[in-house]
Amino acid sequence: MPPDDARVVLGNENGRLVHRGTVAVRGPCAPSREEVLGLGLTEPHACALEFVLAWFGSPFDAVAWDSQSGGELRWGAWPLSGPTLITALAHWKRREPAAFEARLGRLGIDVTPEHPPEPAALRLQGLRSAPPTEGCEALALLGEDPRLVAALAQAGRERGAQLAQLESLLAQVLRPLLASGAPGAAPMDATGGPFSTARALALLFHAELRLGRRGVTRLMAHARERAGQPASGEHAGELFAESLRAAGRGREAAEVWRILASPELADAP
Repeated sequence: MPPDDARVVLGNENGRLVHRGTVAVRGPCAPSREEVLGLGLTEPHACALEFVLAWFGSPFDAVAWDSQSGGELRWGAWPLSGPTLITALAHWKRREPAAFEARLGRLGIDVTPEHPPEPAALRLQGLRSAPPTEGCEALALLGEDPRLVAALAQAGRERGAQLAQLESLLAQVLRPLLASGAPGAAPMDATGGPFSTARALALLFHAELRLGRRGVTRLMAHARERAGQPASGEHAGELFAESLRAAGRGREAAEVWRILASPELADAP
């Protein structure tokens, strides 16, 4: 566990408390490849996810706000927000209850695990006899308190919390994404499919991170145009980059070209 007095430097962005983060996805304070594979990922999935998080995500201990979703609190490497963030905290509490209590529980933050169909739930104890709050309202209040924002940032430095972030990301975002093809069709990452290589998976994960399901749909449409051709996922990425550039999304287009060109995503010999 990082020391209790480890420094957390908060900033102010449009009146909101933020922490830029200090724990990179690649480095001595991050989970090892073996730990990531232990979450049930294959080597291509792990390689693609690490690349996307390292180049386009955030540090594990980052705390920010999503201006495009009405101001949701965001935490971690993807970064996570709303129910996915709450689920990550619940996973961490299950993994490391003592560490969760030391970082967050003692400050009045608690989570209960999901019991399908009920999702994981967050509860924030009220201050000065105020009633407790729950769910996304509790997340919003958490983000207004410097002590709690700093505690959430420190939580992101815990190895168990980092793995919980990835576990929640896989369960809530990436696995549903990979299973979202046409009814009855093979998963998008099936062997021999358009998104079975690390490079093609990185294109898919990047589209979800930057543009959401709309971006994924566009990328998949380009892949269908190249159906049956070798490396159809990579070729779809080229078409996707050009369509982004034409739409005035130069930053995202450049990021797609980085994925297409990087030797880090080359197939193993």
